[in-house]
Amino acid sequence: MSVISDRGVSSTVVRLYPEDNYVFDMRVAAVDGSLHEFITEDGNYSYVNVSAVIFRLTSSLIYQGGHVKEFIVQGPGEEAMRQIEYEEARNLRSEMEDVIILMDRKISMDRELGIEIPRNIIGIVKDFDQRERSILDESGAPWIVLSGNGLRTGFVRFSDGGWVFRIETDLNYEQRQLLALLYRMAREPIPEAINYNYPLFLADKMAKFYRDRARRGLDFLSSKKFLKYRDFRRIVEIGRRRVWNSRV
Repeated sequence: MSVISDRGVSSTVVRLYPEDNYVFDMRVAAVDGSLHEFITEDGNYSYVNVSAVIFRLTSSLIYQGGHVKEFIVQGPGEEAMRQIEYEEARNLRSEMEDVIILMDRKISMDRELGIEIPRNIIGIVKDFDQRERSILDESGAPWIVLSGNGLRTGFVRFSDGGWVFRIETDLNYEQRQLLALLYRMAREPIPEAINYNYPLFLADKMAKFYRDRARRGLDFLSSKKFLKYRDFRRIVEIGRRRVWNSRV
């Protein structure tokens, strides 16, 4: 472990060694959402879905099931999607007390907005401030974590050629244990981002799959000028407002 300082930013650099062989036996769940906005004669509406996938993490990731919840909301869907994602995260925590929740969210910002944040959460963001990213890219360190109190904020990269990811977590893990946990979930080959978290990747793909499938029908229906929103909503509620589940 060492500390580097670049342009006034202090960073703790941690490298995993072969002896850092942590044994995990836990459940992890990833939550992500997607949305599509459309227009009817009665105004703007949004289709919002939230996808959740559940894994058992031991020496490998074992898929245990997932579900997608779909909603139609009035107006822009971004805030509704934020609220529904956290509601789903809280529901998972109530169902599985030991589960660790993964989200593609800047947790600190959502907390400032008054969102109730569940415990044992890790926020992993692949798109963040480009100035921060350039500083970290230049450091050449494969493992980087910033220290902090309470909700710890930092950055992590799992290989010299991999992406840098921003992380926020309230997990009371030592740095090497946290990095080992994230590394276990980043070993799957993902074309869009080397070493990205696989459960979050799968949740994102599921959410986008259902969004794209719904979008074609929603755009077709909303393009009918004679279709009033009350009729549109009836069609949607019959055909789309549901919960899809898959359990192994």
